[in-house]
Amino acid sequence: MRRRGEAWDAVTARALPSSQVVHLHLLRHGEVETGGARLAYGHTDLPLGAVGEAASADLLAFAQDTLPPVSQVVASDLQRCSGLARRLGEALGVPVRLEPRLREQHMGAWEGRSWADLNAADDATIQAYWADYVHTRPPGGESMADLADRVLGWWQQVAPALDGSRVILVTHVGVIRVLLCQALGLPLDQALRFAPPRGSHTHLLGSDTGWVLQALGEHPPPQARPRAERAPPRAAGLPRRIALSGSAGTGKTTLGRALALRLGLPYLPEGMRARLEGGLDVHRLDAAAFRALLWELWEEQVAAEERAEAQAGGYVADRSPWDFAAFWLHYHFSSDREETERFFAAVRARAARTERILVLPWGVLPLLADGVRSSNPWLQRHYQASVEGLLAREAAPGQVLELPALVELGPRLDWVLNQLGR
Repeated sequence: MRRRGEAWDAVTARALPSSQVVHLHLLRHGEVETGGARLAYGHTDLPLGAVGEAASADLLAFAQDTLPPVSQVVASDLQRCSGLARRLGEALGVPVRLEPRLREQHMGAWEGRSWADLNAADDATIQAYWADYVHTRPPGGESMADLADRVLGWWQQVAPALDGSRVILVTHVGVIRVLLCQALGLPLDQALRFAPPRGSHTHLLGSDTGWVLQALGEHPPPQARPRAERAPPRAAGLPRRIALSGSAGTGKTTLGRALALRLGLPYLPEGMRARLEGGLDVHRLDAAAFRALLWELWEEQVAAEERAEAQAGGYVADRSPWDFAAFWLHYHFSSDREETERFFAAVRARAARTERILVLPWGVLPLLADGVRSSNPWLQRHYQASVEGLLAREAAPGQVLELPALVELGPRLDWVLNQLGR
């Protein structure tokens, strides 16, 4: 495959009307959390399960270690795609755009219901749908033709600006099928012949002469992982209850996922992002409701840590207990002294169980506006100062590791693993 910046050979250059090739890397999201049922969940914003998160880590490593320079990442705005897209943008240093037109087919009244229940309730309707899925709409939903109109409307708008670029699309199987049919000149009634699995990579190359399918539904090969992730998991003797600390934009999520993968531990994401991406407007909450939300997030975090300890012997958490205390102070909840003392007592007890707290530095990575967290760096600096002050005063000796001003994931991960092994 020609890498960007390299010239075509003379024979190829003479044969091509244009040497500008578009590379589309279509990443299908990993497995979502459905409770084990096979659901119709086109627009339902379900999170990834543990298997899906592992697939995202593999795709991230594949993109970092294998792909030539990428110009941008575009993704469906549903969380099962947007999370990986943001990590890709941060790791590759490229812009990320979330595009609602790249959502999966809307299943209307069938959304969130299991296919088994749908068949049991009205088998004839379901059979009629599959007999002509191109034109048949679920009640209140979209047909495959409707999905194609939406996706190809987006494509016609952006395609002229993509000549010579390499773009990653993080999206859904229906969207991938539409783009493949369009690129290869196939009718939509052939769409189901393409079945790229969850957590896979499909590669299209386009030029003036047409499109070529370079790869379909491949899983990232193990050798594509960065060097630090190729070692056997669960290195003996290392701490197994690890929490990351710091403001938004310091790279906690990217580093935390890579560290968890290397140590063979579950990664515990922070709970606020999922709520914000799900539509929560914190500005509409009064002080009492916001304080109750922080308690709720705290209790969820404690429960997740306890489950991870019971099932896997440890965890890598996106938030330390003292981060929650810093939020309490940051949002001025300390006016109620008794409740504040209760909250801090709970934090101290939980923090005593945390073996290492890894503090990431503020201001090393660019703070990107992602529509979720504040892009005001000084708000984030205020929070960072609060959590650093609490850790300096409250943490046990040797409990805190302060990451130096490293930018790339590989050196960051190497430094942390070296410190944990000491």
